[in-house]
Amino acid sequence: MRHKNSYELFDYWTEKRGQRTAPGRTDIEPAEIRTLLPHVFICDLTADGQLNFRLAGTALCALHGKELKGAAFSSLWLPDGARHAARTGASVATGATPAVLSLDCLSSGGRVTKAEMLLLPITGPSGRNDRLIGLLSMFNPPYWVGHEPIVGFSTTGIRFLDQTRDPVFLANRPEIPLQSKPTFANGFNGNRKRVAHLTVLDGGRRD
Repeated sequence: MRHKNSYELFDYWTEKRGQRTAPGRTDIEPAEIRTLLPHVFICDLTADGQLNFRLAGTALCALHGKELKGAAFSSLWLPDGARHAARTGASVATGATPAVLSLDCLSSGGRVTKAEMLLLPITGPSGRNDRLIGLLSMFNPPYWVGHEPIVGFSTTGIRFLDQTRDPVFLANRPEIPLQSKPTFANGFNGNRKRVAHLTVLDGGRRD
């Protein structure tokens, strides 16, 4: 973990779970994490095993320019990464192992910025591990955030976290790099250039 918001939510989650593998949904008190709430989301597994958004913070919805409640967790990714994102989210929800994803975020204007997503398991009314609480944190948000919706994430790395270790060590836990070659929806044209493994459109200010 690199973002201070991730540490804050992880510490809160650790406190709430106590000696359990994961806290219950009812253990999470929104008022206790009110400064993080705009960036927090909760997903649960449907009967057919799909992970969907049950709740999504206002900042997260504004970032994508739409309401996310009821949407598939994997729908936030570019097509080439959606399947892997779905598997990762389901693994966290059912396996009670937290994960941190490093993300490249592509805007509708072809711009790219970086973010971190923390995924933490929580239990539902049945007591089973069937949902998660997550947090999206952007690094140095550029001027266009909030004006150009994010059209897709690309996962560039993933870390699975050991709950028994102090958070100070988690930033040094090796990240597994992911290689992907995302495809873009029709309509991305004009002058293009390569930034990492994404295609970016020229034009306009750049951060």
